[in-house]
Amino acid sequence: MSERVRRDLTNYTAAERRVAQSLLSDYPVAGLETVARFAHRAGTSGPTILRFVSRLGLKSYAEFQNRLRGEVQERLQGPLARYPSRRSWGEGSKLQERVGSAQCRNIERAVRSVSPEEYAAITELVCDPRRNVFCLGGRFTQMLAAYFHHCLRELRPGVRLVRESSASWADYLLDVQRGDVLVVFDFRRYQRDVLEFASGAATQGADIVLITDIWNSPIAAQAAHVIGCPVEMPTAFDSAIGGLAMAEVIVAGAVERLGGRARKRIETLETLRRPFHLESTLSMGTRKPEKNRKRGGLAP
Repeated sequence: MSERVRRDLTNYTAAERRVAQSLLSDYPVAGLETVARFAHRAGTSGPTILRFVSRLGLKSYAEFQNRLRGEVQERLQGPLARYPSRRSWGEGSKLQERVGSAQCRNIERAVRSVSPEEYAAITELVCDPRRNVFCLGGRFTQMLAAYFHHCLRELRPGVRLVRESSASWADYLLDVQRGDVLVVFDFRRYQRDVLEFASGAATQGADIVLITDIWNSPIAAQAAHVIGCPVEMPTAFDSAIGGLAMAEVIVAGAVERLGGRARKRIETLETLRRPFHLESTLSMGTRKPEKNRKRGGLAP
């Protein structure tokens, strides 16, 4: 439901938009409160809450809350709970086609979920040379954070990857300053240590860009920007391809925005890399060694 609310945000009235933003800022907890408390939180009235629920195509506030409770249960699901029967997987090429189709849908939905305005704002954040960018992921999403870090650091300085062992994360948090950016990948089942790091970074004044699933990590309550990626797959494991696609989309925006500065940095990097390349090593190996001037002596 958060995906739909975010997608339709510009279509709401001003009062309904306050309701939507209040819901997204503490999703799904805000919607599980009474109508009166939700209205107070959003700074609006009970009838506005009910109109907002109706705009979602739901008949009552009770139905709205039941949907949210169902999403809470889905948030907590692990691979075992989603493990399908062998028959439901399909056989051979059928399974291959189903997985491929699901991946394509996840990419398309993830990319379309971000408005041009939000995309521009995220790109501007990660390209601002005055800001350091920290990249963070959990057990499975660390690979997405590492990939994003690897690409972005070639385009600009001041990009750091928060490494896997949370025992040393306080060392990274020490260096987070006001105005820095934390790009965090957090998918269900969300990790407390990732949430704690994000909370610490927010307390120290960092702007958070959250790439999560459609159920929204708890970090969404503290994030400046939230991208919800579909993860549906016809198998036991959630798909990470939506998160990977959004990492690449943001990197593409950075390439465009940084322009000549990034190109010059990559040119310098390629020059520095040359001695370490395998081709350079192989070409050095084909050179004939110079003969020693004296037997047993050192080559000049």
